[in-house]
Amino acid sequence: MGELKDLREQSETLVNRAKDLGNKLYLAGLGAYDKAEESSEELYSKYVEAGTEAYGDSAEGKSKALLAGRGLLESARSLLETAPEKRQELYEKFVAAGKKERGEKADETNEFVLAGLGAVATAREESEKLFNELVAAGEKRG
Repeated sequence: MGELKDLREQSETLVNRAKDLGNKLYLAGLGAYDKAEESSEELYSKYVEAGTEAYGDSAEGKSKALLAGRGLLESARSLLETAPEKRQELYEKFVAAGKKERGEKADETNEFVLAGLGAVATAREESEKLFNELVAAGEKRG
C-alpha cells in the first residue's frame, strides 16, 4: 500500500510542478506582450526623432511614418558602422565568460573553445534573466 501512496504523491507533485510552469509561461507571455508594446512605441518615437534630425529643416510637414522610416535607415547605418567594434567586444565578453566557466583549466583551453563555452553560458544566463523579467512584467499586468 505504501508504494501506491508514493506514486500518488509523485503524481501530485508532478501535476503541481506542471501547473506552476504553465502559470509562469502564461505570465511570461503577458510580460512579453507588454514589453513588445512598450518597446515598439519607444522605438517608433526614437526613429521619428532620428528622422527629424536627419531631415533637418525640411522635416516640417513630413508624416511621422516617413520620418520614422528615415530614422530607421539612419539607425541601421550607425549599427553597420559600429559593428566591427561591437563584434570584438562580444567576442572578448564570451572568452571571459568561457574562462570563468572553465576555471583553472582555462589556461590550457583554446580561445575559440572558450568563446563557444562563454557564448553558451551567456545565452543561458541571459535567457533565464529575460524569462524572469517577463514573468515579473506579466505578474504586474495580470
